[in-house]
Amino acid sequence: MSRIHLIRWGGLAAVLAGILRGIGSFTPTAASVGLQIFYFAIDVLLLLGVIGVYAFQKQETGRWGFFGFVMALIGAGLLIWHDVVSAVAFLYPVAAFLFAVGISVLAIRSWAANTLPRWTSALLITSTIVGILGFVVKGFDILFVVSGVIFALGFIGAGLTVWLQPVR
Repeated sequence: MSRIHLIRWGGLAAVLAGILRGIGSFTPTAASVGLQIFYFAIDVLLLLGVIGVYAFQKQETGRWGFFGFVMALIGAGLLIWHDVVSAVAFLYPVAAFLFAVGISVLAIRSWAANTLPRWTSALLITSTIVGILGFVVKGFDILFVVSGVIFALGFIGAGLTVWLQPVR
């Protein structure tokens, strides 16, 4: 399979991850085997999606784009590890934070390089800010739902761009 096809499939993975993450924003938090499989699928698609989104624009985003990509990659890997092992309670917030900050750094570099539509970068950055506020400010748990929906829309947009635009 060629590099271009792999990047495009990464874009499709980002679209699917965004759709499932949006749905996941409204799912109950009670643990079940079905939910664990659902979150595992989301996290694998997030990993593949971030690879495609980064590969689509790696030249233009430079060192900081690479740094954001690596942070998001580590975060996604830790999310998958949490899905499989789920024994370490503090792992999820650390993994989610690394992924969110990493994707935000990549989105900032995407904005500066004008490689993705600016609205997608703005949504990805906003979702991180809203998610952190939801974590820090007690009683504002609804912000996690809002953050998840905002992220979903931004990641779907980024994935569609990668899927539909010519690869450089």
